[in-house]
Amino acid sequence: MSASPQRNPRSTMALAGGLATTAAVLAVVRGVWYRMTRDATKTAIEQAPQISVDARAGVLRTQDLLNWGWFAVAVLLVVLAILVGLASFGTWLLFGLSALVCVPLGVAGWRLPAAQGLDVVALAFIACVVAASAVALLWRRPA
Repeated sequence: MSASPQRNPRSTMALAGGLATTAAVLAVVRGVWYRMTRDATKTAIEQAPQISVDARAGVLRTQDLLNWGWFAVAVLLVVLAILVGLASFGTWLLFGLSALVCVPLGVAGWRLPAAQGLDVVALAFIACVVAASAVALLWRRPA
């Protein structure tokens, strides 16, 4: 008998799938919230001292483009949540998507000037994605 409690692989993968689904919901919430508060984001960009006057239009276009990324990531996360949560498959895909796409998108959503509150949603998104990847990789079924 081992000193550490045995984890049920099915419930662990369901937890990872649930966290990925939560991250997908947060991505949709952030995307919709951005669309509803785009004028406030434009104002925040115009008032940001670290952005030059010439770059402000480009930053707003970048925000608009990244907003489509939030919706695309939500779709990918739902697919991976189903694969990981139900089939215990795709843990490395979830980790790769998290590391290469989700975390950089979340950091951009956190660091670029935007309407109030969007940065908090981005940070919660990063936390859910990192937690989903960690749970999926650390407690997956032994090979």
